[in-house]
Amino acid sequence: MPLHMPSLPKAATIPTHIAVPLALINLASFVSQIIQIGVIDILLPLALTNAGLGERHGGMMLSLYWIADLIGGFFVAAILRKTHPVIPLVVSGLSFFTLIVVVMYAPQSALVLPATLFAGVGLILRWVVCDGLIVQLAPRDKLGRVVGFHETLMGLGIVLGPILIGWFGSDALAMSGIALAAAIIPLFCAVAMPRLEMTSTQKGAGAALRRWIDHWDLVLIAFVAGFVEICFLSVLPLQSQRDTGLAEAGLWLAAVFVFGGTICQPLVGYVSDKSGPVKLAWLCFGLLLVGAVPMALAGYGIMAAIILFALGVAVAGLYTAAVLIAASGRGKGQGAGGGAGQGYQVGVLVIVSQSYTLGAIVGPSAGTSLLVTIGNWALPLLVLSVGFVSLGLLWVRQLSGGTR
Repeated sequence: MPLHMPSLPKAATIPTHIAVPLALINLASFVSQIIQIGVIDILLPLALTNAGLGERHGGMMLSLYWIADLIGGFFVAAILRKTHPVIPLVVSGLSFFTLIVVVMYAPQSALVLPATLFAGVGLILRWVVCDGLIVQLAPRDKLGRVVGFHETLMGLGIVLGPILIGWFGSDALAMSGIALAAAIIPLFCAVAMPRLEMTSTQKGAGAALRRWIDHWDLVLIAFVAGFVEICFLSVLPLQSQRDTGLAEAGLWLAAVFVFGGTICQPLVGYVSDKSGPVKLAWLCFGLLLVGAVPMALAGYGIMAAIILFALGVAVAGLYTAAVLIAASGRGKGQGAGGGAGQGYQVGVLVIVSQSYTLGAIVGPSAGTSLLVTIGNWALPLLVLSVGFVSLGLLWVRQLSGGTR
């Protein structure tokens, strides 16, 4: 059966009063993503390790970054109901700029801990603002394409992180200047953004707990995406440095890993449109398992790049699948009008981001600890463990009729 890709002209039919804010949101999110995930997830453990603080210390500090992101998620909805997006984006930009300056100029100082926690809170502020606005503004019939385009930009932002570190990682002034520019651009975008209204009708700890229980499969899928992605980004440069004495090989492999997910987002969206996001998640788990063992044997050459490219597609596909399942609302609380992200779905999208964050918290510490213990088999062992456990749980969910 021939493949029929989605018609591109349809994307141009988004009204201007929606298309312009969407473009601004994507730009703000993209430049922030470069620093908040692409740079910080690699630079923080690498800089602390090179400063003599040890690999485990660097992994623990990166976990604290994501813990702050997770905790901040429980308060960000209330903040966004009362503020214009410019306020949280200003705080977000200031937070990651502060961390980059501290890490580059004083990696051994006591300022690293508060700067890391502040940057973690800034990450969740930007994340919920931009994701929430995109899903709320996107026309219902174009939701997949809009989300797919945004995730492509997010992947590209992460790709640029290790590239920037490879070029300017030892230049404190250059890295600080890049972070400052990345903080200023979202500020100008935010001025023209619409106000974000968190319209979820269910509030309170009880409602939030019910959403987590009702959507535990989403929690699992997004958790694995965050666990594997951030684990790889933090461990690959350290592993390369242990094996070859240089972090550069690991940095470029990290870039290839994220680039795979970025460039293949149209394919990921096509698979989801044809087969559904749940089947997409199953396929991505399978791809992770197939590539785990060869990754440990591939070294740092072209074969390693091909394997990591494929694994990057799998990880990006997992997160995109979780977002699309959440945005669909599974028939509950569908928003009125053309927007797909009204009401219930916004609360579920926050769960997806927090679940990814949980994985990101555990990933660096688990990866760096195993790296010290078993070397190059650390990443394959972690992938095999979370992959098989996740597939087993999803199979049970499917048998019970809870996943469609």
